[in-house]
Amino acid sequence: GIKPEFWMDFKNRFGIERIHEQYGATEAFIPNFANIFNLDKTVGFCSRPYAIVKYDVGEDEPIRDRNNHMIRVEPGEIGLLLGPVDPNTFYMYKDEKATKKKAFRNVFIEGDMWVNTGDLLRDIGFRHAMFADRLGDTYRWKGENVSTEEMEIIINSYDQIEYSCAYGVLIPGTEGRAGMISAIKKGDEKFDMDKFYKFVNEKIPSYAVPIFIRIKKEFATTATDKVQKTKLKQEGYDISNVNDPTYVLLPRSSTYIPLTKEIYDGIQAGEYRY
Repeated sequence: GIKPEFWMDFKNRFGIERIHEQYGATEAFIPNFANIFNLDKTVGFCSRPYAIVKYDVGEDEPIRDRNNHMIRVEPGEIGLLLGPVDPNTFYMYKDEKATKKKAFRNVFIEGDMWVNTGDLLRDIGFRHAMFADRLGDTYRWKGENVSTEEMEIIINSYDQIEYSCAYGVLIPGTEGRAGMISAIKKGDEKFDMDKFYKFVNEKIPSYAVPIFIRIKKEFATTATDKVQKTKLKQEGYDISNVNDPTYVLLPRSSTYIPLTKEIYDGIQAGEYRY
């Protein structure tokens, strides 16, 4: 897939007249979109039932009305893409808890079930949509899907880290999202970045090695005591918004160094090629 912000540059550079973009998955319950009408920056048209519902990125959950039902977005708005399934026959995981996380009940009427795709799409009307962002437990970098849950399990096993959150952040001029870790460290000793770099390189595939490390004293949580990971993603590595010590792994570097304004500006200007 082509990110909307790269679409026209890619199309004009190579003189492409038609781009047959599509969105879908091998699972039968995921809505499939196809750009059969050659509309720029869109994943196209879907003839099957689907819903794009309002989503609270701060609380990291869909918005529900006074009747506890979800709310469809208006054309032009961004929301969470859902696909309908039969609650009597649907199963996805052997673990019932994991299945409940993937499937929502009582979405529009009592007893219905819709699957959470984990993707935010913009409804542009006439059953067409535009991809906006990826939510949840994975992000894509270097052509690979990175599991934040697997990342966190490994990072949390490092002897200087008490707890961590993994997520993807945007780097201008790159496809996908680069890995970033926000972590609470153990004790008062100085965090050993050289040692940490060696640890992640031994334990984590090269494409999943985090580019940014943010050391925090505590995490902001929601009313249901969940870490506000969406807020961390929004803050990213912008040092004008982040007061915590933040470190970066520059290309061809073998350790993490403090992220300064000069380095940050260089990343934004594309001076470092990731």
